[in-house]
Amino acid sequence: MLTEKGWATAILVLLIVSLAVGLQKWSLLLFSLPLIYSLILSRHSPATGTARVDFSRELSRTRLIEGEELEVTLRVKNLSNSPLILGLEDKIAEPLTVVEGANKGFLVLRPHEEKSVKYRVSSIKRGHYEIGPAIVEIYDPFLMRRVERFSFEHDKIVYLPKLLRKYRVGLAATYTIPRTGEIASKRPGEGGDFLEVKEAQGGVLRRINWKATAKLQKWMVNVFESERLTNVIVVLDVSGKRILGREVEDFVDALVRVAASLVFGLTLSGYRVAMLVVGNYRDWVKPGSGKRHLIRLLSALADVRYLPTRQIVDYGEVFKRISYILSPSGSSVVIISSFTEEEVYRIISEAEGMGYSITCIAVNPFEIPSLRSLRSKNLLSEIWREGILEILPRKSRRAVVVESYE
Repeated sequence: MLTEKGWATAILVLLIVSLAVGLQKWSLLLFSLPLIYSLILSRHSPATGTARVDFSRELSRTRLIEGEELEVTLRVKNLSNSPLILGLEDKIAEPLTVVEGANKGFLVLRPHEEKSVKYRVSSIKRGHYEIGPAIVEIYDPFLMRRVERFSFEHDKIVYLPKLLRKYRVGLAATYTIPRTGEIASKRPGEGGDFLEVKEAQGGVLRRINWKATAKLQKWMVNVFESERLTNVIVVLDVSGKRILGREVEDFVDALVRVAASLVFGLTLSGYRVAMLVVGNYRDWVKPGSGKRHLIRLLSALADVRYLPTRQIVDYGEVFKRISYILSPSGSSVVIISSFTEEEVYRIISEAEGMGYSITCIAVNPFEIPSLRSLRSKNLLSEIWREGILEILPRKSRRAVVVESYE
């Protein structure tokens, strides 16, 4: 395949030949001989036919938080016995952007020489993305012709949603969860969490701490507090197009960040967390606990988008059918929404009827940065806040209003 320089040279040769024929000045053909000679040599260059190249890609990480930078290292080695001129391009998908270095360029390698190319990419949008494929092309010495030697497969990365550490929710537990098998937990004991060491009272010598007894010369016992956790279903309502229009994507990002912060805190506290996404995006994650399950939840949240097509679905019925799989009756349900759509209230009614403990996280849709310059923003926020505080709080549920999500 000819390069841009090769095509320009070929066109220039045709122009010189045409000019010589038109003017009947055959001496002009002498100017085309060096160009024709370089084209012929590039066609029969041995480097493009026998070259052997080894390529590898290294990523500093495969899981990042939106806004963080990823370092990519490309290593290329010439395995042949002749010098090579290589063209290298590592393709990246939007919205990934190169913030340092370059993901394409030229390399000149001596026989058996190895070189590396480093660049850094970043993304302000969460999601699963691909680095690659990488295309390695071999050029002839005149840079007239190129041959694609191979295309190296892509690597997958994920940008997880940003965590807002100030958002945590405490859930009341009504029972201790029975679990079978070994559970990865920081909590020792059987259904209890170690609290303190204190002096034995009334001759009770259970759970004696022998080291403390020998040190203090009096009977000391370990005190445990009851470990009471609960299963949690996090319901994320992806909606808001009706009141926000084209700004709904920014609001969905805010909802996802609040949801990510909550599941992060709940998982680290030892709760078994399940997730159900409803509205203009549908997904669900089975209940689980531990760091691996946290990554599973955050990875699912990374792909949440506002889809333009909304199917006519009774989400109360969806919750009723899937809640038996996600968590038993008596667990806690955390609903994250703007509570401006009718469907989310059907889920609340269904959950109350099934005996779930409900916590409503009401996220203000008018606090996104793109709407803060509107004169009516404060008025809209006040109307929304008054309506939420009038409708949501009940004896069977509590409401938490989120005004800021940065």
